[in-house]
Amino acid sequence: MATKSREPPVDGVLLLDKPQGITSHDLVSGTRRAMGQREVGHTGTLDPMATGLMVVTLGRATRISRFLEATEKHYEGTITLGRATDTMDAEGQTTTSAPVPELAAEPVAAVLAGMVGALDQVVPAYSAVKVDGERLYQKARRGEVVDAPSRTIEVGSFELLALRGAELDFRVRVSKGTYVRSLAVEVGARLGGLPAHLSRLRRTQVGGFRVEEAQTLDGLGRANAHLRTPAQALGHFPPLPVDAQGAKDVRHGRPLKAAQLPSSVPSGWVRVLEGPELIAVAEVLLGPEARAAAPTERAVAYACVLANP
Repeated sequence: MATKSREPPVDGVLLLDKPQGITSHDLVSGTRRAMGQREVGHTGTLDPMATGLMVVTLGRATRISRFLEATEKHYEGTITLGRATDTMDAEGQTTTSAPVPELAAEPVAAVLAGMVGALDQVVPAYSAVKVDGERLYQKARRGEVVDAPSRTIEVGSFELLALRGAELDFRVRVSKGTYVRSLAVEVGARLGGLPAHLSRLRRTQVGGFRVEEAQTLDGLGRANAHLRTPAQALGHFPPLPVDAQGAKDVRHGRPLKAAQLPSSVPSGWVRVLEGPELIAVAEVLLGPEARAAAPTERAVAYACVLANP
């Protein structure tokens, strides 16, 4: 019996709108089945309770994931005051409750605005961060008390959209690695020490990608997958076009010399292109003036090479 030939893997970036109630792992597994390939990744998880944008990478595009996730993220959601949970969200068990006084929108909006800027944030006990080789949520489920690590995050904006008694709807723009449920608990603390938890969350934007551009997993397949090429997905990096010799050097991992770079290319991260194809992500080490003064110097350091020799 003849065996069915397997389709070659596709390379690209897919925007998906995650529904509530499934994990990020479930979404990736569903994408593998729909696209018929194993090499599928993503650039940042969402909790099962959360909905919204997930940036999914396929094939060789999985190698550029870290350059897609190191960007701002935008969320909309709801904070419920008067009840705290062990997970800081609606899926956890109640740990504390208290009556909520009547609140006015103006002082609540001022509290949110006062959190804009750099904040030190302790990683929640129920999170996937590893401590001593084990994820924190595994330790938390056994009842272990652990000194969780802290990190400095950046809140770009934090707006009140609506106030309905003990519930407040918000829009927030934050740096990579921010736990929005921790922000929800902090809001309660700043509103007179009220217990609080995150009761709704939707991610609306990751860098330049918007949820309005995303597809749903239902019915997804190769024929209707709106893929961005790796070169398009990294459009926020300046292009470094190379000729045939330069492309050959890149494919074999040989450093490009200063004279091989156009004078218009700045220092910093770039996408190395052979025509429209992304063949590498690299950091240009020398600015235009330094390159002109030392044309034979090594000018780039490769972060990843997508093209085979």
